[in-house]
Amino acid sequence: MTARATTVPELRPELTDRLATLRRMRGRPGPATTARVRDVVVLASSSRGGSSMVAELLRTSTDLLHLRGEINPFLRMVGLGYPYGGATSDRLAAADLASLDPELGAVLDEELALEIGAADRRTDEDPAADERFALDVTARLVMQWPELPLNPEKLAATVLDRLAAHRAGGGRPGAPRFYLDLFQELARQGLDVEPWFYDLPRRLLRAELPHPAPRGAPGETLLEEPPFVLPVPWRLAGPGDLASRPLVIKTPSNAYRLGFLRALFPAARFRVVHLTRNPAAAVNGLHDGWLHHGFHAHRTTRPLGISGYTERHPDNRWWWKFDLPPGWEEFADAPLLDVCAFQWRSAHQAVLDDLQDPAVPRTTLRFEDLIAGPDRRTECFEKLADWLGVPFEGEFRRAVHQGIGPVVATREPRPGRWRERAASIEAALDSGTRRTAERLGYTDPAEWV
Repeated sequence: MTARATTVPELRPELTDRLATLRRMRGRPGPATTARVRDVVVLASSSRGGSSMVAELLRTSTDLLHLRGEINPFLRMVGLGYPYGGATSDRLAAADLASLDPELGAVLDEELALEIGAADRRTDEDPAADERFALDVTARLVMQWPELPLNPEKLAATVLDRLAAHRAGGGRPGAPRFYLDLFQELARQGLDVEPWFYDLPRRLLRAELPHPAPRGAPGETLLEEPPFVLPVPWRLAGPGDLASRPLVIKTPSNAYRLGFLRALFPAARFRVVHLTRNPAAAVNGLHDGWLHHGFHAHRTTRPLGISGYTERHPDNRWWWKFDLPPGWEEFADAPLLDVCAFQWRSAHQAVLDDLQDPAVPRTTLRFEDLIAGPDRRTECFEKLADWLGVPFEGEFRRAVHQGIGPVVATREPRPGRWRERAASIEAALDSGTRRTAERLGYTDPAEWV
């Protein structure tokens, strides 16, 4: 394996070695990728605010660039963010990037160079493309399961073998069936890759797996947060793409990193799409997510005492879910709905405070408008596409009008579902949360869906 140059003390040396080996195996597209990006669009929202759905619809545009998932794993692998390097929350500033060891900065740039791109929608069989896809899947599995003894070369060969078998049966790369077959093959090899931690169809998991979803985290160390990304065939961005196509970045924790991201992409025009959702619906979604078998985000340095959560899932008493706002320690022993309201309020306050700078172009998108029916959703995305400067046509328009199924959802989406526990949620919306709601235009709970 390739020797590592600089390590993050909190990460195991063997994991650092595996990641370095995979960068070598995948090859570097070009130097200083982050410095060549010319247009960055941050989709800023609270967790459970609808950003996953919006991002998936934007992925159907052929004029935008994306990451395969969220940026968090790449920050963690170079020691940026809690609990690495003494960080106390998800907040990162430009100074954190400036103080990063140059060798780790090069690792971050190289990892992003191997991540930024768009889905490759070609369906013809291409051995070279299949090899790239197998390496992409291998790299993601190593990030998702940092404690498993995954040998990159052997794992890549296994992925490629299962892909060939899947193609022979008429399947396509990246399909749920392909991944379930791959995970079952890895289990036969003694590698416990738990399918329940992926955003696979629940009916498929229930039919194929002999056990229910686990309640604890996937391991003591996490780079990526479950539900884990299922890679699809991907085309990396070339220099021309980086210079001409907007890069959309979607991660709720980025509400606390807008200044950091401006520094990470120093040559880029920087714009923000502020996606809002009324506090009651978002808090309800956060509540369900905390009780879901996924969404583990941060292993805390002290056990949590969040009532409504830790006594129901004792295995998770060390795990904070979703984004980690500054000041979270004051809520480490609070009722769960209070924690959820704090997360919603903190994210939107951070975005609103940052966007007081008039030099940052911004637009606002209300999630309620996106679930109000196909015509209203299409109207909103038509305006968004115009603001982004990309065509709203073809598959992009069709996908928006038709809509997509649930994306990393805990329950089937339904307008007004929060009213099932309305009294408890409204009690958790303290004066600070209601003031933030008013700043966002949510003044009348009777109109919240």
